[in-house]
Amino acid sequence: MIKTPIQIRFNDMDPMGRVNNSSYSGYLEIARMDFCNKYFDIQTLNDTPFVLARIEMDLLKPLSPGKKAEVLTWVSGIKTTSWEFSYLIVEPNSSEIFVRAKSVQVYFNYHTYTKERIPEHVREILSSLFYSEAKLNEMIPRKL
Repeated sequence: MIKTPIQIRFNDMDPMGRVNNSSYSGYLEIARMDFCNKYFDIQTLNDTPFVLARIEMDLLKPLSPGKKAEVLTWVSGIKTTSWEFSYLIVEPNSSEIFVRAKSVQVYFNYHTYTKERIPEHVREILSSLFYSEAKLNEMIPRKL
């Protein structure tokens, strides 16, 4: 599981004084880039090994200024040309859950603009980050 700290910026706020709904997808993007930086040698944007195909989020509680937040990211599914990330945006000390989300990434070659089968070395990385729902329930207390 990857833990990505998030700095909540003034720009993320809506007029009601909480994180705007649109900012959460940006936090997930930061987590995906954290994944890339930890596991791939990305020199240019064309070296990114995937394209985002789908994203879904359940906003459970508002996140407000002064709260600390981190994105927990893990692999929840692997197919032939794609994989699924699952995410929780949580308060790191209490594990209070603000957002549950999923995204589908398609392994993509930006040099040829084609999707490709996930290579074995990438599949090994993804498998090392795979967590079943049962294992996840053991690791993360559910505070809603």
